[in-house]
Amino acid sequence: MNRETLFESFYTKAEKAIKKMGKQNIKDIYAISFWKDNLEDDPRCPVITIGYNTLTQVEVAKRNASSLMEAKWNYAFWLQNEVGTIGGNDKNLRLYFKEANLFYTQQEYSRAEKNGEENKLDEQDDQMQLVFMDIIISVIQELHKRGVIKEQLGKEVPVIVHELEYYDLPIMWTTRSNPKSLIDEFLKSYNDGCL
Repeated sequence: MNRETLFESFYTKAEKAIKKMGKQNIKDIYAISFWKDNLEDDPRCPVITIGYNTLTQVEVAKRNASSLMEAKWNYAFWLQNEVGTIGGNDKNLRLYFKEANLFYTQQEYSRAEKNGEENKLDEQDDQMQLVFMDIIISVIQELHKRGVIKEQLGKEVPVIVHELEYYDLPIMWTTRSNPKSLIDEFLKSYNDGCL
């Protein structure tokens, strides 16, 4: 399993999710969510849940938010819907990790724990996360480059790549994934402490 094959698999899933949004004919989608997590807290199974938010939802959420910008850009106030996923129990991802000597079995983890060698596996966990997110960022860049988002939604919108909390790493993911002009307001909200 090479990187290009995994990229194409992920890209196809992301494109399918974006097309599903387009078919819903929702005119006020202003941002797409790529929520990063690990399936069942297992770092060997990183997952992206793809969703979106609408200006209608912002209007509803602003009553409970401290500001309009918090309602607009803080995921806690979003729809938190799911139109697709990437990763998780993906066989191609697991194979990619195995071939890169990053994947380990539960038995190997137990053995490492018994021998006090969990640090080595922690490094592998970190590397799996880095590799996964690097491919995800490439997928989002390609979605923008090929005009898929604009074609399906009728306009360019930012893809916010995030966890439940906002901090430097997810901000960097979002910054690398999008043209700067699309994320200016999001970055300002983060820098102003709205998130």
